[in-house]
Amino acid sequence: MVKRTVFYMLILMTSFQVYAQDVIMLNNRAKIEAKEIVIKGKIINYQEYIDSTGIQYSVALSKVEYILFQNGEKVFASDLFSNQSKTMVPAKNLITFHLLDFAINNFTLSYERILGDGKLSLQFPISFGYGDEPAKVLFPTPFGDEFNSRFANKFSAGVKFNIYPTRQGKVRYFFGPSLIFGNGDYSTDSYYAYQPKLINTGFLAFLVNNGIMITPIEHFSLALIGSIGARHFFSVESGKTLSVAQLSFNLSYRF
Repeated sequence: MVKRTVFYMLILMTSFQVYAQDVIMLNNRAKIEAKEIVIKGKIINYQEYIDSTGIQYSVALSKVEYILFQNGEKVFASDLFSNQSKTMVPAKNLITFHLLDFAINNFTLSYERILGDGKLSLQFPISFGYGDEPAKVLFPTPFGDEFNSRFANKFSAGVKFNIYPTRQGKVRYFFGPSLIFGNGDYSTDSYYAYQPKLINTGFLAFLVNNGIMITPIEHFSLALIGSIGARHFFSVESGKTLSVAQLSFNLSYRF
């Protein structure tokens, strides 16, 4: 009688252990008997049920059909994806590298902070020029006839105010003004001057920017921006203002 009682108790304990485990069902119908399941974004972390070492394993949520928890609750991966897309808050900080500035001998980085509900942002660029000779601006449109003017930026910084009408998302349009100040070398090519004189001058520029930003993955964005405006040189002819157009292609890390 005692042996029979012990036998039934072992059966009950085994049945409880089978019930007490979580099951991760993969899309290929393979099963993972698991415990300590933690869902972090698009990754499921877990420990193997029969493993007592505490080693952590992980599987991509995209490879999972559903999770059957020990209490009988079944959660489908498709529902988790849907909830994440609804609740995911885009990162509000961007560190940006301005790739096309290399063409005019500049190394430019900027920090952008997305404000409030994602419709507005402030961006703070800083740029350092390199090289000994002024480079032709790629897209100059000065007033008058000085289409051969050259300017080599030595240092510049400023602030940009960006407006995102559709807020943040995979693809969005933005526009807004920017104010840039700095210092550099100005010169104008001439048929009569073999070596044009360089004029070191400070400047102040006002631009209106229009761009499109694409975020193919969560922490990485690309942007193409066109800008038009005016730049005033303080030490050229006692103050000289030229119109200017610019094109930028930027790579951003979001966090």
